[in-house]
Amino acid sequence: MPTADHPQTDGQTERVNRVLEDILRSVCATEPTKWSVLLPQVEFALNNAVHSSTGFTPFYVNGLRHPRTPLTLPLASNLGGGEANAEDPRGLKGLRTSVKRNLLSFIETGEAVRQRVRDAMAAAQDTQKEHSDRQGRKNTLVFKFGDQVLLNAKNLPTPEVSAVGSTKLRTRFVGPFMVFGVHGHAYTLDLPSSMATHPTFYVGLLKPYRPAEAAEPEEPTASQNTAERHSPSSERDLPREAG
Repeated sequence: MPTADHPQTDGQTERVNRVLEDILRSVCATEPTKWSVLLPQVEFALNNAVHSSTGFTPFYVNGLRHPRTPLTLPLASNLGGGEANAEDPRGLKGLRTSVKRNLLSFIETGEAVRQRVRDAMAAAQDTQKEHSDRQGRKNTLVFKFGDQVLLNAKNLPTPEVSAVGSTKLRTRFVGPFMVFGVHGHAYTLDLPSSMATHPTFYVGLLKPYRPAEAAEPEEPTASQNTAERHSPSSERDLPREAG
């Protein structure tokens, strides 16, 4: 299940969001002052584009029809006969038969399309999983109860992790916090109540805390003592004999 801190598991949504960002970036580059007015056209273009995972457009999967565009609008017929056909009982009977036949065909086509979409989605997920397994995760550390960890601050409110009020200058990690819950690849941390955030995080946002050890002063060696006794500064500090 994807989470706000680790949405990479929701590959389809990620892909759509990336395409949407690319389209909006292109629109903003050409029409920076009225890009919001073009959002309906952007939505139409996305829904009328064939998705590589399914092989269909979202329009067709949802409604089993392709939307009409200015290039696909049918020409208006100038032939009469509509009223005569409506008054003819044989025409009505034929119309009912045609509607029933078309309805059954519509239902069968819809089920076939949905099955093809399910199969295509399953194949796409297998391909994406294989690629993800080859690439590997960046962080597969394992923590246990009581471990001290640092938490990545990228998804935390700025006032909670930075006193300067700037996302550019705020610290990258905060903590340490103690692990007191393990849920697969997610861990629950002992956060202070002032942070007002959910305490469970994906392992990719954590790293082990290593306290800095205080450096002990080194004892001078014999060679260092000899060098200090014969250094020029030591000679200058010695009192000179009156001659």
